[in-house]
Amino acid sequence: MMLVGCGVNNKRTAEDNQLYNKSGNSINVAQHGENYNRNQQDNDLFGYVRQVKSPLPVGESHSTKPIQGINREQTADDIARILVMLPGIEDASVLVTDQEVLIAYLTNEKRSDERFEIADQVKKTAMNVVPRWYHVYVTDDPNLRQNVENIASMNARSTSKDKTVRDTVKLMLERSPQGRNLNNGENPNGEAIGEKNHHLDRTNYRQQFENKK
Repeated sequence: MMLVGCGVNNKRTAEDNQLYNKSGNSINVAQHGENYNRNQQDNDLFGYVRQVKSPLPVGESHSTKPIQGINREQTADDIARILVMLPGIEDASVLVTDQEVLIAYLTNEKRSDERFEIADQVKKTAMNVVPRWYHVYVTDDPNLRQNVENIASMNARSTSKDKTVRDTVKLMLERSPQGRNLNNGENPNGEAIGEKNHHLDRTNYRQQFENKK
């Protein structure tokens, strides 16, 4: 019994030393034990899920349910599951903080117009899942996925959280299209047009595309 107990403890220690666990569904999440914490109660925690496209078995489907309160990790999982079902999306990492959604996704599209359309789909997908006050930022730059994963280890009380999110968002806006304006009063990320956003008011990439579509 002592040997068995030691083996279990060693296994748990090995798992706890890894920030992200991988399940049979190719989901990596920022917590230990399960795919995600369905009963997440700590409002300070962020939710992070990485989902890789894989064919669903015949007859199996996944549906999302209306979010009440908002379980950030459940929300990240819902968004990621939908994204990998979209054409052109092979891999999606979704981070849900207390007021932003950051999405790093993998696509084989290289042309600027194709990248723009996919970014628009990805952004709108997330907007349909989260509460309306959220801002959504997306990137197809694979080098920025690690930036998103680094934020997943933080929480709303982390002293460097705001600066880290701000710096990552700035890079996402500079390197990747964000899609069309949501409406006449909001830019592609859900920010009110004309108001100074605490992340970034203008980028070269945004100036290039915001009046194009």
